[in-house]
Amino acid sequence: MNEEIENIKPETGRPKFLSVLCILTFIFTGLGCISSLITPLFAPLLREFMVNAPNYDEAAMAESMRVIEAGWGYYLLTLLLNLGSLTGAVLMWKLNKNGFHFYALSNSAMLFLPTLFLGISISWFAIFFTVGFIGMYALHLKFMK
Repeated sequence: MNEEIENIKPETGRPKFLSVLCILTFIFTGLGCISSLITPLFAPLLREFMVNAPNYDEAAMAESMRVIEAGWGYYLLTLLLNLGSLTGAVLMWKLNKNGFHFYALSNSAMLFLPTLFLGISISWFAIFFTVGFIGMYALHLKFMK
């Protein structure tokens, strides 16, 4: 019985799967932060690249164009929400239960941000991904203080 518990928890008391979730969150929110800073800087170049693509279809690319041309306000808000998600992951890494709330609120807000600001519908993939990660983190609340 003790051997099973040792396989689940490393010496820090944090379950291995919680560590994996946090590391994935560190990677994806880091990329989200970088994207939030780079996309508005290169928006004209990205737009030109998309328009000049051989298979460009204006109707199919309309939502992508709205995201690219969203402007600094949208991307600064996205950056803040990504930083909130990152803060939550750092706190959960330290087994602080408040991190879950930071993470859940930030990612829930990020899910609705494109709809509220750009009028873009929410993708089922984004809903599944967000709910899945929040659910997996929720399973680890019993290990947090």
